[in-house]
Amino acid sequence: MTRGVVFVLKRAVALLVLFTLVGCGSKIELYRNLSAREANEMLALLLRQGIHAERTAETGGTTSLVVPTEDVPRAMAVLDSAGWPRDHFADMGTLFKKDRMISSDTEERVRYTYGVTQELSQTLSIIDGVLNARVHAVLPESASDDRSPPAPPTAAVLVRYKPGAPIDQVVPKIKELVANSLKGVSYDRVSVALVEANQDNTTLRRTEVTAGASERSDSSRLLIGLVGGMAASLIGNAVLVCLIWRRRFSHRNGMAAS
Repeated sequence: MTRGVVFVLKRAVALLVLFTLVGCGSKIELYRNLSAREANEMLALLLRQGIHAERTAETGGTTSLVVPTEDVPRAMAVLDSAGWPRDHFADMGTLFKKDRMISSDTEERVRYTYGVTQELSQTLSIIDGVLNARVHAVLPESASDDRSPPAPPTAAVLVRYKPGAPIDQVVPKIKELVANSLKGVSYDRVSVALVEANQDNTTLRRTEVTAGASERSDSSRLLIGLVGGMAASLIGNAVLVCLIWRRRFSHRNGMAAS
C-alpha cells in the first residue's frame, strides 16, 4: 500500500516539475543568419520593449535571435516598426567578380547600374529616421539613329521613414547624392517618394507591453490550472489506491478473525 501511494506521489511531483519547465522555457527562433551588429541592435530593441530575447551563435559566424513563444507576434511588430531586419544589398565587388566570364557591354552596363543603385539604397538606409530605402535608375542607351536624341536618364527614390522624423528636410541632399552618383542624371530628374511608417516605438511601448503582460498572465494562469488539475488528479488516484488497499486489508483481517 505505502509503495503504491509513494509511487503515484512521485509521478505527480515529476509531472509538476516537467510542465513548469516546459511552460517557462518555450522559445522559438525568430530570425537567423544575422550579422553581429544586426543581432545586437535587434536584441537591444526587444529588451527595451520588455521582451526577453536571446541571441545564439551559428556556424559560419552568423547569429540567430530567439524569443519566448508567447512574445512572437509582439516581437515581430516591434522589429517591423523599426525596420528590422535591414535589407541586404549587393555590393560592386560581388557583382564584378574576377572569376566571371567575359560579358557584353550591355550586361556590364546593367550590372554596374544595379550595383550603384544598391549601394545608394544602403547609404540612404543609414540616415537617421529612415527605415528602408530603394533607388531605381533608368539610364537609356544612346539611340542607334543619330537623328533621334536619347531619352534623358532618370532616377526614383522610395524612402520609408519613422513617423515624426524630419525626412523632408534631407530630400534635397538625397537628390544631390543620387544625381552625383549616377552618370548623366541631373538634379531635377531625381524624384523622391516619402512613405511614413504606421506607428512608432513609443506607441508600441505603451500598448504592446501591456498586451504582452496580459498574455503572459493568461498563459501563467492556464499553466497553473493545467498542472494543478493533473496534480489533483494524481493525488486523488493515490488516495483512491490507499482506500482500496485499506478496505482489502480490513476485509482480509475480518475473514481471518472469523
